[in-house]
Amino acid sequence: MEVWLGYGEAPRRVEVPEGALVLPPPPSPPAAAWEDLLAAALAVPVGSASLATRLAGVRSVCVLVPDETRKDVAARLVPLLRPHLGDRAVSVGVAAGKHPVRPPPPGCWRHDAHDPGLVEVGMTAAGTRVAYPRAVLDADLRIVVGEIRPHYFAGYAGGYKGVFPGAAGAAGIWHNHALKAAPGAWLGEVDANPCRADLEEAGALAGPAFLINVIRGSHGAPVALVAGDPVAAHRAGVARARPVFEVPGPGRRFSHVVVSDGAPVAANLYQACKLLAPAAALLAPGGTVVLAAACFEGIGPVRTINEAIYGLGLAPRLSPGHRVVLVSDQAPAAVAPTFAAWAPSVEAALDGVAGREVAVLPRAGDLVVAQPAG
Repeated sequence: MEVWLGYGEAPRRVEVPEGALVLPPPPSPPAAAWEDLLAAALAVPVGSASLATRLAGVRSVCVLVPDETRKDVAARLVPLLRPHLGDRAVSVGVAAGKHPVRPPPPGCWRHDAHDPGLVEVGMTAAGTRVAYPRAVLDADLRIVVGEIRPHYFAGYAGGYKGVFPGAAGAAGIWHNHALKAAPGAWLGEVDANPCRADLEEAGALAGPAFLINVIRGSHGAPVALVAGDPVAAHRAGVARARPVFEVPGPGRRFSHVVVSDGAPVAANLYQACKLLAPAAALLAPGGTVVLAAACFEGIGPVRTINEAIYGLGLAPRLSPGHRVVLVSDQAPAAVAPTFAAWAPSVEAALDGVAGREVAVLPRAGDLVVAQPAG
């Protein structure tokens, strides 16, 4: 039977065995205009005074925005935000965490987690050393722009994540990310998540902040937006995001689970391997996850992928004895050093498998699957 997968810069049609379960994200609410959503969110901030009140007496603002791995959030929201900032000094920083350093967009600076000029501001209760650039610390107010969507160990992205790890030092980021192995640090979990609790404590050390986070449907357009306190508004946003991303499991497990998504998450294995997370609720012991991602930018840092992402944060959550097969635009030699085996196509990876043993998640990055009973 025919299924369209996200795969990369364009969807890919594949044939899967007849009778396979196809599990897309829930139907999305209607799209809304970015400007309308922002106006409505700023009119009713969550857990905070209004942005206008927060800006009273403020001379300098640091706006932190996501990098290219988070679609076009900055390009959409920053122009709409600027009129609210008046004639204040505004610094726009690309909160790239420890992602590879690339040239920033015009008029912006890009965070480098290895910059020796970062200033240490304290340590969290979990022992995470926290350091930020002067551009973040010297501002009177930080405005954190981001997106709330499923995240494989922070539960949901967004919130203070735009400050830490977004604009933090590498050593602290690594220490925080080690918590991804702790109970509760998993897809869809925010309130009992030790990794998120730590990053929120670290983010608060940067100084007063105001959050603006968007929620997009599987159609890629915005459906909701929250503003206000970086924790309270994030939790309100997660509550609005759950019906957009979460589906009940089918009550059984499968020998083969196909996961895929489009760009930018499918651009390289560094990002795409995170698509394995929703398969954990569906995969039978000894089963195979077929990861279909174009990886048109290549694989990425292999040791980090194998050890810090897959080995620490994903493999322990997947069923015992599982294996992962990567279907991509990369040659077998490029895939060989990674945790995944190479396959030329989804069809080849599923050859001989009965349809009832296959589950397909065409947009796995937009999906949180509830654990099935048993």
